[in-house]
Amino acid sequence: MITQTLRARQATLARTAVLEALLRHLESGDADAVSMDDLAREAGVSRRTLYRYFPTRDELLAAAGEWIRDEVLQLPVDVGDEGIVASFRRAAARLEQHPRVARALLRTETGRMLRSGYRTARVTAIREALKREVPGLTRRELERAAGVLTYLCSSGAWITIQDESALDASDAQAAVAWAIETLLARLRESARARSRGGKQ
Repeated sequence: MITQTLRARQATLARTAVLEALLRHLESGDADAVSMDDLAREAGVSRRTLYRYFPTRDELLAAAGEWIRDEVLQLPVDVGDEGIVASFRRAAARLEQHPRVARALLRTETGRMLRSGYRTARVTAIREALKREVPGLTRRELERAAGVLTYLCSSGAWITIQDESALDASDAQAAVAWAIETLLARLRESARARSRGGKQ
């Protein structure tokens, strides 16, 4: 039993060392060019050990995406009772604590691959939250609004606004939160008008 516990602990340490090595490359901007052999060497594990835990680069990136989301950034996937705007603010605040990671997730091929699993789950969560926050939407309204809100709730929206308008990160995030609130208010107004039998 002690041997199994020790082995499990060693496996966790080895896996984490590899993920941390990849994170360092992500932060320095050269994650696209780093090889599996480089990561093994930097993590202090053998090539064989690395491939035992991550048989392919795709499997490594899937595990790294989950680890970065959950352990490093602690990003929420679901939108809880706090609502879409509060969920966006919380996620943006966490990403702002790791600005190089946030930008690398957007601007590098490796970063985009790391985000792919999270992005799919987040789209579903935002769509479900939208149904709760604005009941009575038509299917067309729901799909369009969910698409816009998914973009607005991403780091891409506030980072792009920050870069294009010379706002600081806090003001760019406030601008996005305002846009989300404005869209939700318009959708509620439309749904209320329809429920009263009025025209949109």
